[in-house]
Amino acid sequence: MKSLSVKVNRSFSGGKFSKRKKGNKAKTLSVTSLIDILTILLVFMLKNISMDAMERDAPKGMELPSTITKDELLETGQAIILRVYPDQMYYGRDSTPIGSLQEFISNEEIRNALLENLKIEAEKIRERNSTPALLIQADKELYCQYITQLVKFSANSTIANIYFSSIKVETLAEAIES
Repeated sequence: MKSLSVKVNRSFSGGKFSKRKKGNKAKTLSVTSLIDILTILLVFMLKNISMDAMERDAPKGMELPSTITKDELLETGQAIILRVYPDQMYYGRDSTPIGSLQEFISNEEIRNALLENLKIEAEKIRERNSTPALLIQADKELYCQYITQLVKFSANSTIANIYFSSIKVETLAEAIES
């Protein structure tokens, strides 16, 4: 038969019997094995995510943007160049001055004249059985709102492709040479 031993602790218990608590040992958790498991799970999750992303195809009918170098675009003869600096805009291969960017945005006559030139150039390119493209070369310090205005404007000119390039030179002469 088993015997029970109960110790009496009458200090604050009001004379009642209570079981004696064994030592207050702090239970520790080994984090090393937990970190190992989490690392393995993370590696498997990353592997599965990256594999899923590679298997995705574009939906039917969606054309992804294409890239082309400036030289390749100019060699094809289908590019119309528009150089945009904060203080001046230039049109065409011969860099005809258009006016400042602010004048372009605020003056409808300048926009209409440029639009007519773009349509004429685009028609010449189409006559050679090519697809016209507009190459907007903008200063890297130019605000995005101006580029947005140029894209909206260019959409009215019946040009199929619009390409962007940043100008890394300080002067127009350097831009024409490059």
